[in-house]
Amino acid sequence: MRPRNRLRWKVWTRTALSNRAAVLTAAAAMVAGLAWLEWLFQLDYSLGLLYLFPVILASTAVVWWQVPLVALLCAFTRGQFDLPVTELEHWLRFLMATVAYSGCGLLVNQITSSRRKALAQYLRIRFEQRLRHRAEDQLRLLAESSPAAILTIGSEGNVSAANRAAHQMLGFEGDDSLVDQPIAEYFPIFLNALHLNPEIEQVRTSATTWAKRKDHSSFPAATWFSIYGTGRRRNLAAIVVDNSEEVRERERMHYEQLASHSQVLAGAVSHEIRNLCSAIAVVGSNLDRRLKLENDLDFGALKNLIEALGRLASFDLSKRQKMQPVTISLAEIAQEFSVIVEPDWNDAGGTVAWTLPEDLPRLQADPHSLLQVLLNLSQNALKASAQSERKELRLEAEQRGDFVALTVRDAGPGVEDASHLFKAFTPSATGSGLGLYISREMVKSFDGDLRYIPTEEGCCFEITVPITMSAER
Repeated sequence: MRPRNRLRWKVWTRTALSNRAAVLTAAAAMVAGLAWLEWLFQLDYSLGLLYLFPVILASTAVVWWQVPLVALLCAFTRGQFDLPVTELEHWLRFLMATVAYSGCGLLVNQITSSRRKALAQYLRIRFEQRLRHRAEDQLRLLAESSPAAILTIGSEGNVSAANRAAHQMLGFEGDDSLVDQPIAEYFPIFLNALHLNPEIEQVRTSATTWAKRKDHSSFPAATWFSIYGTGRRRNLAAIVVDNSEEVRERERMHYEQLASHSQVLAGAVSHEIRNLCSAIAVVGSNLDRRLKLENDLDFGALKNLIEALGRLASFDLSKRQKMQPVTISLAEIAQEFSVIVEPDWNDAGGTVAWTLPEDLPRLQADPHSLLQVLLNLSQNALKASAQSERKELRLEAEQRGDFVALTVRDAGPGVEDASHLFKAFTPSATGSGLGLYISREMVKSFDGDLRYIPTEEGCCFEITVPITMSAER
């Protein structure tokens, strides 16, 4: 059947099936028309064969068990105009006509039902095809517009498909295509993953690795990939992100923090050396006054050494360059802090709770330094609470004029002597004795302060951070 005729038949079938009353009315009109012709012309022959048409027509609009009823009606109408015969022959003709009409009607009804089911299946398939094509277009658009590289790799280790970002990431330009290229040259980790135990049907994981571009330059990459299928149908689908910028930014931040901490440490050491030099100078002056050693060459050399050592230790911590604060949200700092420290507290059986007002203004501070101070206080609190029954870290913030006060409390044993908390090289400290000293100097670098708050239970520190100028207005 030609496409145009098939379309016409489909439209006619839809119209006929959707107007059941019209079909039955037409079939009844045909029966009435045939009866009227036989009554009007008093024919010497029967029009029984023509009664098949209303039966066939009605069979397209009724269910199967109604077909014999239609056939019975048509056979009865036909029998009213039959030629004069015996009663037995009349009933035999009536029975044969009913059987013939029913058989034809049931056949047409079955054909129509099959046609209806086929049409419904065809429409459903067309609908699913449209949905599938729409989904494929959306996925294709998503893959092509994605800033992350998306790759599909076949069982032999060659690239089956790659989006535009993958070509750009690996240095393929113009007509150069990444498709059919061996993935081992660019991401060896993917080839190794494909060579895993074949009994492992599905693998979903992420990994950081080093990859190579077309020009053989290396770059760090974060990958998320999955393996599906077995044998020659074993494939790998991967999403790749170039981490070069993130690595550079992270290393730059680490360098800045290390330089800042080193500067604070050098300041602390120079401060202690200056104190020792001052004490030695006082002792030397006393000895010179008592023993008259001004003409002693060795004593003069010793005084010169002390003065030289004092000049070497003339690094003044208070004159060091301040950090450049930026406008930050304490809520964002709290989220990042919770992600870092909550697993450690949960493993120790403790909790971390934040209390932040919704209308808290934005702060003027260095976010990395503030986060480092909070992490230092958290680690100190976790170590102090190791033997405590209740392990809890509570952080609360409130605005006080032009500052926001952030208190950090724990439920540990507390501090017996707080006079040496912020002194460098405290002998009783578990480490170098510089943790709180450096933390206070870091807070002071953006015009804040860190101090100890005496409490009856546990330990409490308060960090004051200035708010932004816009918040002040």
